[in-house]
Amino acid sequence: MKSNQETQLREIRSKKTPEQRRQDIIDASLKIFALKGYSGSSTAEIAHAAGVAEGTIFRHFTTKKDLLIAVLEPKVLDGLIQLDQEYRVDTPTDFFRRFLRNRLELLKENASLVRFMFAEAQYHPEVKEALFKEILGQGIGIIRPWFEKGVEQGDFRDLPFLPTMRSFMGMVMFYGLMGNVFQGFSPEKTIEEAADHILDLFLHGLALEDKK
Repeated sequence: MKSNQETQLREIRSKKTPEQRRQDIIDASLKIFALKGYSGSSTAEIAHAAGVAEGTIFRHFTTKKDLLIAVLEPKVLDGLIQLDQEYRVDTPTDFFRRFLRNRLELLKENASLVRFMFAEAQYHPEVKEALFKEILGQGIGIIRPWFEKGVEQGDFRDLPFLPTMRSFMGMVMFYGLMGNVFQGFSPEKTIEEAADHILDLFLHGLALEDKK
């Protein structure tokens, strides 16, 4: 019985296109990386989980770091690229509201992956380079024009971009991760409500306007 199942699996795998095999490798890598970490995961283990020979991995990805980038890039960037393309007529404030909602959804749906990314980046230069140079660098390139547009239109203060975005994303990351770790920590009922709250706090702060 077992041999018949194995034969059927081999037949199914043999009919897959190279692109389908590539996606199988990415899906398996996502599970293994999140479970065992970057250094604790081997390409042999990933190949077994994907149902391919280990050499097949290296026909699609030159190095283990390239495989890591292929795993993380769509998770981190696809939603942001879609927002940038579909909502070009948005005001900068509306774009950042959509961006906030998208990032909070990302954190909610991929909490273990996000924890993996930042935990591993502390100890492994390859992960740090892949995340901050290869992936987050692209995200910054998408967000910066929206920030600069907001400054030009008088919606935002003319503050240094990178420190400002670091503070902004710090609020998002803390809110999203704390909300997932400690259920009930965040009183908002929906992601939309949470995004509006964070954006209002970031744009306007706590202080009341001076009354003269």
